[in-house]
Amino acid sequence: MEKKEIIFPDCWEELTPSEWCHLLKLRGRLESDNRISLMDVKRSWAYFVLRGRGWREGFRAVEPLAVLENAAKSLDWMWKVHENGVIELTFDSTEQLLPKWRRYRGPKSHGADLTFGEFRHALAYCNNYTQEHRPDMLTALCGVLYRNAGNSKLGQYREPFNANLIQLYCNRIHKMPDFLKWGVYAWFSSFCRFLTEGTFIIDGHEVCFAPVFSRSKSEDVTDQSLGLNSILFSVAESGVFGSAKDTDDAPLLRVLMKLLDDHNKAEALRKEMKK
Repeated sequence: MEKKEIIFPDCWEELTPSEWCHLLKLRGRLESDNRISLMDVKRSWAYFVLRGRGWREGFRAVEPLAVLENAAKSLDWMWKVHENGVIELTFDSTEQLLPKWRRYRGPKSHGADLTFGEFRHALAYCNNYTQEHRPDMLTALCGVLYRNAGNSKLGQYREPFNANLIQLYCNRIHKMPDFLKWGVYAWFSSFCRFLTEGTFIIDGHEVCFAPVFSRSKSEDVTDQSLGLNSILFSVAESGVFGSAKDTDDAPLLRVLMKLLDDHNKAEALRKEMKK
C-alpha cells in the first residue's frame, strides 16, 4: 500500500482552524504550568497535526518517532524565546484561522468585511488590553468582532455592527475560553500591524496604507494613536460616504483608500508647488 504524503505546515496560512485552536490551548497550558516545556508543546502539537492529516504509524518503531521529533523541531518559526526566558507565540498573519465560535462569526480574512466603526471600537479595546491586560477589555474586543450571522438575502456575512449593543455582544461571547480570546487578540493585533506596514490586494491592485499613518517606528502598533476619531470627522465632513454614522458603517479599507487618495493628491500638489 502506497504511503500517504503528509504536508506539515511551515507558515500560519497553512493551519486549519482546529490546529490553530489546539495550538492556542497548548500555549495557555505552557503559560500556566511551569512543568511543561516548549518542546513538550511542540511535540504535542506536531502529533495532533500529523494525526489529523492522516499519519497513522505506531510509536514503537524508530522511524515514526523520528518523524514526530523532526516535525516538532521544525516549529521554531512559531515561537520566540526572549533573553529573560519569556516564550512568545509569534503570530503574524491576517488569515482568519478562527472563522467562527459556536454560532458567532468573526471577521473575514485580511479584515475584508470590517467596517470603519467596528475597527475603531475594536482598536480601542485592543489598546486597552495591551496596556492593562484587563479581561473585560479582551471580552469586549471579541464581542465586537464575533457576532451573529447576517441576513444572507442582503449579502451580510455578519450582523451589522451597532455600538449601542456592545454590552450585548460581550454577554454573548463571555463564555469563549480565554485561550481563544487571546487568539482573537493575536489576529487583530497582527491585522493592525499589517494595516500600517503591509500591502493589500484590492480590486486587483496592490495598495499600501503606510503613508496614511504617521507614527514612530519605535512605537508598538497597538499603542499608537491612529487618530481614528479625527479621521471619522474629516471623512464625514467631505461627504464621500455620507454622515459620520455612514462613514462608521463604510468598509474600513474603502475609507483608508479615500485617505490614501487624499494623501497622494496632497503630496503631488506639494511637489508641484516646490518646482
